[in-house]
Amino acid sequence: MQDGATSHTANPVKAFLIQTFGEDRIVSRRCRYPWPPRSPDLTLAYFWLWGYLKSHVYLSSPSSLLELKDAIRREVSSIHPDMLHSAVAGFVTRLECLLPCGGGHVEHILV
Repeated sequence: MQDGATSHTANPVKAFLIQTFGEDRIVSRRCRYPWPPRSPDLTLAYFWLWGYLKSHVYLSSPSSLLELKDAIRREVSSIHPDMLHSAVAGFVTRLECLLPCGGGHVEHILV
């Protein structure tokens, strides 16, 4: 996914995944367990990093690709290690929520 676009799911890929893993283990569009478009992911990059960078990078209103790349590099290098440790701790907490659910949906747990 890029720029908030919905995931691209090719039918041959879904067929392969269903054949390999079984229909009960596939979470995707138009499957038994649908994955909603633009759903937040558990990964740090989707859950925290991209939003953080976007909110800081665009403060400088980059007007060219070079300026945008420079702003991204500058913001990434300025992230304090304590902030990264906190983000990782939050990630671990979200993963721990999956244990009682056997890796299933956790919407009822998240507040």
